Amino acid sequence: MRAANTCLNFNWCKFVMESVPDQVRITVEAELMPWLADASARFRYLHPEVDVTIEGLAVVLSGSGVREPALAQDFWHCLYRQKIFSETLPLRKMLIEGVTGFVSRTT
Repeated sequence: MRAANTCLNFNWCKFVMESVPDQVRITVEAELMPWLADASARFRYLHPEVDVTIEGLAVVLSGSGVREPALAQDFWHCLYRQKIFSETLPLRKMLIEGVTGFVSRTT
């Protein structure tokens, strides 16, 4: 039996959660898909009691306590944190190389 769709609107994201008991389905925009796998891995170690499954453009969180809005916020935090990390990595490498004079061994 499915509950009604719940729309949560935080200052930094808007998403729809479809819920069944002990399960939350979060729809992720296609633009964020490149970072979804890494963000899910980080979320899994932060919340080992929650099972995370990626299904197309959606993430399913299942387990006890997944109905807590803070858990969905934590997932979105992990996703945006991974996006920002990936996008700023070249800049950080360039700054470190410029300051230390050390050039990466892989270049």
